[in-house]
Amino acid sequence: MRLRLVVIAVFVSASAVPGLIAYSTGILPAPGAATTEVAKVTSPEFRVTSLGWPEEALGLSATNTLVVWEQRDRSKSVAGIWAYDVRTQRPYRLLGRSATGRGAGTPAISDDTVVWAAWPRRRGLGSPRIEGYDTDTARRWTVATRGRDPAIGGDTIVWVERGGGDGPADDAVNGENCVTDETFSIATEGRTRDVATAGSWVAWVSGRGDRAAVWTGSHRSATRYQLATTGSAVAMDRARVVWTAKSGRHSTAIVSWNRRSSHSKVLCRVRGTAGQLYISRRAIVWVTTDKNGDGDIWAYDFKRGRAYEVSSHAGRQASPVLVGTTVFWADRRSGHWELYGRALQP
Repeated sequence: MRLRLVVIAVFVSASAVPGLIAYSTGILPAPGAATTEVAKVTSPEFRVTSLGWPEEALGLSATNTLVVWEQRDRSKSVAGIWAYDVRTQRPYRLLGRSATGRGAGTPAISDDTVVWAAWPRRRGLGSPRIEGYDTDTARRWTVATRGRDPAIGGDTIVWVERGGGDGPADDAVNGENCVTDETFSIATEGRTRDVATAGSWVAWVSGRGDRAAVWTGSHRSATRYQLATTGSAVAMDRARVVWTAKSGRHSTAIVSWNRRSSHSKVLCRVRGTAGQLYISRRAIVWVTTDKNGDGDIWAYDFKRGRAYEVSSHAGRQASPVLVGTTVFWADRRSGHWELYGRALQP
């Protein structure tokens, strides 16, 4: 039997702990016009399959071979997890409703492990729980008896749970290593809006009311880094943390923090509100939303150091992910949600 390790990390103020480093000033230049490359991709967009989603977008996740999503019927009550295999170019049902329960949104996948939130009884009653499934061994288990918004990076699964701080509305980012059984809890201040993980590191956006700060740190260390005093979305890999922050009245900055150098850099600015970040070694992709609520898909190429539009078709677009050099996203141009794809710029 594995030895279960428990680590508790408490959210404290910068004045109380010298080891907590705050990057709250000097990250963003003065507000100004968005600066991006606006050349579009030359490769054609292509439709993959339909998505059984209700009016609101649920979300996609991906590995280096699969795109996965939660499927629902028109009654909005039937859940199941589906996958599109990029190698065979075929969609298939990964898990049926009897195995997933009544899903609570967006599943997350890393390597062979899928995690998702699902209500054990009637949808919307009580608290959902966090479930896991190993696509290689077909093992299914309950990761946590309560929680929401799961994320996974490598062997680490994280999720958000109410009641982590001093106040009744505070959240906690809880986690577990699915190989070593090591568990941890990071108390946050206010509501956690977004969470990501890579190895032993976690990044999150949390705050009270309209104010939300961007944080990161390793659950194996007491040090926490406040990367920015405002932010709305976060993503990370083993090299960097990336987040979105307002930059002026009508533009958003995409900012990166290098974990090795502890240096922050504004990668680009785009007009509108950016969110739904997804990161790979080659690029970041996200959705930029205009004042009408329609979203366009954007990408930032790390090697070339530039951002560009991937798709700006009329209608709603959401939840971009990367599989190799191809961007996949949810698209509602036909009046219902469908999965679309397009190759990145060469």
